[in-house]
Amino acid sequence: MEAWFVSDIHLKTAEERNGQILLRFLRSLLQKNPQQVHLFLLGDIFDLWIGGHDYFVKKFQPLIDALVDLKKAGARITYIEGNHDVHIESFFQKKLGAEVFVEAQYYQLDGLILRCEHGDLINPDDIKYLKYRSIIRNPYIKPLGNILPGRFWDYLGNKASKNSRHRSAQFRSAYEQKLVQMIRDHALRAYQEKPFDIIISGHMHVFDDTVVRIGDKEVRSVNLGSWFEEKVKIFRLRDGQGDWVEIG
Repeated sequence: MEAWFVSDIHLKTAEERNGQILLRFLRSLLQKNPQQVHLFLLGDIFDLWIGGHDYFVKKFQPLIDALVDLKKAGARITYIEGNHDVHIESFFQKKLGAEVFVEAQYYQLDGLILRCEHGDLINPDDIKYLKYRSIIRNPYIKPLGNILPGRFWDYLGNKASKNSRHRSAQFRSAYEQKLVQMIRDHALRAYQEKPFDIIISGHMHVFDDTVVRIGDKEVRSVNLGSWFEEKVKIFRLRDGQGDWVEIG
């Protein structure tokens, strides 16, 4: 089995640079043995996707077609929602056939126990975001994702993302080491919930790949960073070994 882990692309269109890189990557997986591929989409693949609207399907149609082809060819696809792709199971699970989750999930692969998550709970002190998360995850809010038009959500998302991305980029630049420490501290807390060999997350937009010692156990903590960098790289697990693959 070959597992690939992707997060935080924040695609606005399928035609932009990273949309084309993702499309080429998905097509390349078809050239392998898709039945031995497990693709993990760990949230914020799209800058906004709410509910199961055809609006978003059509907006990202080439990428959706590639995912459909990959799934039909026998690949396993797991999508863990982020904070920009919300309540997506009505399309990605019910129509595409992917597994869709919100919270952290555990997998066994080549003798390793993996904990996979988006990573939006890494910073327990981000009260503002945690309040926002509690609202969008409220079961009474969920039906609005499909009731209100996709174009309406897209408009709101584009308006909000301009401000939030500028603020978050400034914060990351000034506090990158603090963010890295948050990622590693989260690995320690998560291990107390349930042991694992590797924890893989995103959300923080900071690449970090380190070994964390917990008692006499060493675990690997991987944060996937983002696709805002000049060079795009993806984390891969194959034959029990994890490495980074640069794509373009």
